[in-house]
Amino acid sequence: MFGKNYRQRVRHQRLMTLASILVSPFQQPAVPADLVALAFGRYQMDVTEEEAARYLDAALVDRGERLPRPAGVDELPEPDADAEAVTAAEAADVEAVPAN
Repeated sequence: MFGKNYRQRVRHQRLMTLASILVSPFQQPAVPADLVALAFGRYQMDVTEEEAARYLDAALVDRGERLPRPAGVDELPEPDADAEAVTAAEAADVEAVPAN
């Protein structure tokens, strides 16, 4: 009766709603198992923990928070100056000279 896109959209909306409920600044941080259990309890949906983790991350970002960086990552990588020179040269249609 309903198409695949409709079912996927409803599933996404339900999981985002549940994830948003679990992601609260006043409670302990939610773990993927919380979302797996809530999705099954409310909608009889089978969700993997990996998928649940992505929805919890999306709910955090939707609320305006930043995701924690992986261990050992202090800052974003430096841009590649040579690659930027080539890209700029291609846009200007001239030959690139790598930065030294």
